Amino acid sequence: MNQQIIFNDDITYDNNQQGWIFSGLLSGERINILIKCTKHNVMSDALKFDLEEIVEEWLDDNEPLHESRIELYYK
Repeated sequence: MNQQIIFNDDITYDNNQQGWIFSGLLSGERINILIKCTKHNVMSDALKFDLEEIVEEWLDDNEPLHESRIELYYK
């Protein structure tokens, strides 16, 4: 599990992009995260944990490329 990312507490649901938007610090650099998710638009602790885990798992195998932005999908 990636321990270098710190998630900011700024998560919001964006209806236009149909997903959760939040940010984090990765090796001292701010990254923006969009997780497309049309079925889950109400935040809960369990959902927040799932979204953060998805990002951590993705970062285990990848690096953010486009202007420090990560875009993923959640079922």
